[in-house]
Amino acid sequence: MNKLKYGCIALLACMASMQAQAATCPDPNTSALQWGNIPAPWVINPFSDNVPQAESNTKFKRANILIAGIGRGVVCTYQNSIGYYSIWWQVNVKIPARTENSWYNSSAGFQCSEALEACVFYPG
Repeated sequence: MNKLKYGCIALLACMASMQAQAATCPDPNTSALQWGNIPAPWVINPFSDNVPQAESNTKFKRANILIAGIGRGVVCTYQNSIGYYSIWWQVNVKIPARTENSWYNSSAGFQCSEALEACVFYPG
C-alpha cells in the first residue's frame, strides 16, 4: 500500500511540474525595460527597427507567438518616441485555443494587440 501511495504522490508532483505557467511580455514601466535593459530570458529581436531606450512613455503594442520557421517563440513589440522596437524569447509556446479571444491567427502564427495583461501565453 505504501508503494502505491508514494507512486501516486510522485505522479501528481510530476504532472504539476509539467503544467505550463502563464506569462506575458515584460511591462515597459516595471521591468528592466524602463532602464533600456532587456530582462532575461528575453533578447533583442535581430529584426527590430530600434533598440530599447530608457523612456517613461514606452507603450506595449503587440505580442506575437511565432510558429513558422525553425522553432517557436514569442515576440513583444513596444513603441516609444523613436519608433518601434521588439524583443523575443525563443521558447516552445502552447498554441492559443480558438476560444481565447485575445489571440488571432496571423501569417506567421498568432497575434495579440490588446492590453499587456490580456496577451497571456504559456511557455513550456
